[in-house]
Amino acid sequence: MVDLSVEIGGVKFKNPVVVASATPTMDAIRMKHGIDGGAGAVIAKSLFGEGGRLGRQFPRPRFKLIDYREYPGYPNKLPHAFTLRSLEECSAFDYPTYMDDINRTKDLIKDDGVVIASLSGSSLAEWVEMCELVNKTGADWVELNNSCPFAQDMGVKMGAGAVDVTYEAVKTCADILKKPFSVKITPQTNNPVDVAKQVEAAGAYAVNMSARFSGVIIDIETAKPIPFGSMGGYGGPYLIGYGLKLISQAAKELKIPLIAGLGVWDWRDIIAYTMCGASLVQSAVGIMLQGYKVAGRWVDSMSAWMEAKGYKSLNEIRGMALPNIVKTANVPRKPDNIKAVINTSKCTKCGTCLRSCFYDAITLTKAGAVINAELCDVCGMCVEVCPEYAAELKYV
Repeated sequence: MVDLSVEIGGVKFKNPVVVASATPTMDAIRMKHGIDGGAGAVIAKSLFGEGGRLGRQFPRPRFKLIDYREYPGYPNKLPHAFTLRSLEECSAFDYPTYMDDINRTKDLIKDDGVVIASLSGSSLAEWVEMCELVNKTGADWVELNNSCPFAQDMGVKMGAGAVDVTYEAVKTCADILKKPFSVKITPQTNNPVDVAKQVEAAGAYAVNMSARFSGVIIDIETAKPIPFGSMGGYGGPYLIGYGLKLISQAAKELKIPLIAGLGVWDWRDIIAYTMCGASLVQSAVGIMLQGYKVAGRWVDSMSAWMEAKGYKSLNEIRGMALPNIVKTANVPRKPDNIKAVINTSKCTKCGTCLRSCFYDAITLTKAGAVINAELCDVCGMCVEVCPEYAAELKYV
């Protein structure tokens, strides 16, 4: 029997899957769905302080998917690389309603999952007030959200626009909170790991390295941003590589547990994050587009994979990829024991490889594509673009 449980700060998570703070966790009913779907924890949609109360009113529409429905076979087959653009800053609740909803969530979920309240202030006074209020709730854990990618666009100093006050804000909250807490930081800074170190020094139990970026899409027919006319959040599976980088870098320098989440789309992403050092892994887009029950499928798949590999707990694989991640200076350069070849029995002579070969090393013959080994640089592009998997790399 594989043990997927994780314990941080005296709080036990039955598995590492966390439904991230977003529309799927906007209220108690939705958070109950998240736990019933198989997740180990849910993070409530963030409560903004009064300075950011404009965010409690959502634009309509507020979601835009890019390169999603166009995927061949949709909706029976879903793409593994797309973008979700959105503008949903925070919970629609005011302070009293938010705290009541947290209590209702815990009443519904009981001990079946971990309930995490999420707070985001624009001043120390707001942080203090919200921490004092959340102390009186049934929340198991508190997330201090200092990551909103576009809150500063509302004219308030919070989220990604308040990186310079991270330590002061976290230390202030640490002195007040009577519950274990994590801090969600922004990736939109020169060195997120340095910010994470400040979080650790300020007393956080864990740090959440995952948050969306902000960006804009322009409709060239109208010259206007779509769909809501401003900067907005950017997320989706294409960010997995950046997320894994952040976690692997932080794991080498921090002692507190790490929470990951950028780009999570299937169970393999959760395993990969764990191998890079994460203790918990959250998902918003994956839950939004695949439904709450996908969390349970992820958990089942992780258990089956780990059992087949002989692993008994997540502790056995946590961080195991770190020794294998080398600096670019240590990557072997121009090895001479590898070459690119074409399996002509698979080649359909489509010519796709020719247009991506910048060394003029490929010739199309009656038998199929042929690679000139003298000209080939073994860059691997032909292998990546061949639709029939006819191009291969061979070690000699």
